[in-house]
Amino acid sequence: MRHFLFYGGIFVFLVFLGTITFSNQVWATSLNSDSLTTSSSNFRGTVTKVIDGDTLDVTTTEGETITVRLALIDAPEKDESGFDEARNFMTEQCLDKNAEVDPDNNQGLTYGRTVAVVYCEGVNVNEAILDNGFADVYQDFCDVSEFADSNWAQEYGCSSTSSSNNNKDDNVGSSGINNSQLDNDGKDLDCKDFDEKNIPVESNDPNNLDGDGDGIGCEG
Repeated sequence: MRHFLFYGGIFVFLVFLGTITFSNQVWATSLNSDSLTTSSSNFRGTVTKVIDGDTLDVTTTEGETITVRLALIDAPEKDESGFDEARNFMTEQCLDKNAEVDPDNNQGLTYGRTVAVVYCEGVNVNEAILDNGFADVYQDFCDVSEFADSNWAQEYGCSSTSSSNNNKDDNVGSSGINNSQLDNDGKDLDCKDFDEKNIPVESNDPNNLDGDGDGIGCEG
């Protein structure tokens, strides 16, 4: 009887130890998976799809497909003049080519997309699309992006906004709005209430200004 209790106790202990070990492994795997998805580290892969002039899909060497939004780039939207030219340029530069992606550490994920500078076969395509006139600098993000001080960003418009952005007030009619204004203490706002177009709303859009869910409200 004593032997039975002794070996029974050992069996229970081993089962308990195994359960703890397995749980820790699952937790670590989950943590590593989240870190990979939201990592701010550079990664490499192949451009497998060009969505438009500032958005593309990169399939990493590990087989994960990540949608990338070019940092500080504002290319024409579908049905806007220049859309085809911008997408065709990006297709020629990147499709089926090797890419290195440098995520913007100040923006993280935006609607599931990684905001970044992309190098296709070593060419900075954020800069290249500006050089070729197929897109503009997205000035609303010049006070946010870590790349705003880059030579190409400064050359194409961020330098003209850096000082003015520091003097913005909280009025709806000012040159820019913040998330607290979007909340507006419960009042429902419409695009006509703003003097601006193409308002960055990020994930906070209580007034449904961003109809197509691309992170930009009151597009026009």
